Amino acid sequence: MMATLALAPQAAVAAPVVAAGSTYSLYLDRDNSNEAFYALATFDGISELGAWEFLPITVSESETELGNGRSLISIQLRADRDLFPVADETGVYGIGTFGDGLDLLRSVFLYDARVSFLDSNSKLLTDSGNLVDEVGQAAPWDGFFPTADLVFESAALGGQGILGINFDFFVSERPAAVPEPAGVLLIGLGMMAMLAARRRRQH
Repeated sequence: MMATLALAPQAAVAAPVVAAGSTYSLYLDRDNSNEAFYALATFDGISELGAWEFLPITVSESETELGNGRSLISIQLRADRDLFPVADETGVYGIGTFGDGLDLLRSVFLYDARVSFLDSNSKLLTDSGNLVDEVGQAAPWDGFFPTADLVFESAALGGQGILGINFDFFVSERPAAVPEPAGVLLIGLGMMAMLAARRRRQH
């Protein structure tokens, strides 16, 4: 399902890594949903409002220059109630899913990529760890997380009161060492479609 996004003003921190005004896709799903949240957002530092099964979700992004040729690219999702309401349910997520990744203005190396799951006060509940080793093309980075046709899967997110998700991408002009793999699974979109079809038959 394509989410319809409405614009609301928000300040942004500019950094010359992602093309201002370019679009990117965002994918989010869970075990007990009837439909995934799929949104095409604009990277412009302006908050956009979508809905996932009647749950309003705000999508925004920012860039921060860290010095020494490094930058942080961040995409934030916020909701007014639990994004994963059923205890222990699995969450699925990706950036650039179905082919619209972040449009990078120059060649950069992704050295830290993590997803943080936050409570109503933006306090960290859990995170994915560094997923760079699972990204399809990180050195240099192609703007996808993990690829156009794969998504990440994290178990036992449900029932924790997760009202916020941050996708944080740390990039550098110079390559960095590759980290150890994190405990997050990759899953193909074909498999996701099969699981979604199975869920609909069960309802």
